[in-house]
Amino acid sequence: MLWPLERPFQITCLLFLALIAMSTIFAPILKSKRGTMFGTTLIFAVVAFIPSCTGIMAIMDTQRFGVFHYNSAAEVSDTHVKCYLPSTAKDVTLKTSLGGHFAKYKISKAELQTYLDGLWDRIGEYSDIPRNELRSGVPVSPDSIDFRFAELKWPTLENPIAFDSPIGKNGGGVRYYFDPTTETVYHEAAYW
Repeated sequence: MLWPLERPFQITCLLFLALIAMSTIFAPILKSKRGTMFGTTLIFAVVAFIPSCTGIMAIMDTQRFGVFHYNSAAEVSDTHVKCYLPSTAKDVTLKTSLGGHFAKYKISKAELQTYLDGLWDRIGEYSDIPRNELRSGVPVSPDSIDFRFAELKWPTLENPIAFDSPIGKNGGGVRYYFDPTTETVYHEAAYW
């Protein structure tokens, strides 16, 4: 759940460590004692840490959260998305957020099935719910899923079939909705 804070925290720590080191080293040039400069910049770093970390996170969030479009799955660099996105997906649209993402893409049913089988083979043993207790190729009503993707204004899937990824102990996982008529998948993912 705290993964979005990790990188801004690291960047802020490195920036302030560099500031403290540089100001201490160059204190004599600024006609100040090194001890005084070290203490002053340390106090500044402590006071400015949270605002700086928040600012860095806000800048980073514009690049990692929002709606993005890619020609293929190979162009997607977000590791939270990539681990649940078939490598053969084309015309990929993503809506990423702090706790999950939505994806729309084109893929054949055979490619999706191969991907899901591989996913279950690779990490299925860690699933909190066995595959036979989850949806696997179950038709669902278009009305039952429209509300999930309503804000994205994606066209309604005509004949959606639901599939599930392995589900983590924390509830994280992906539900895939495949429309064989248009060979389109909508998937919704939740992670911590």
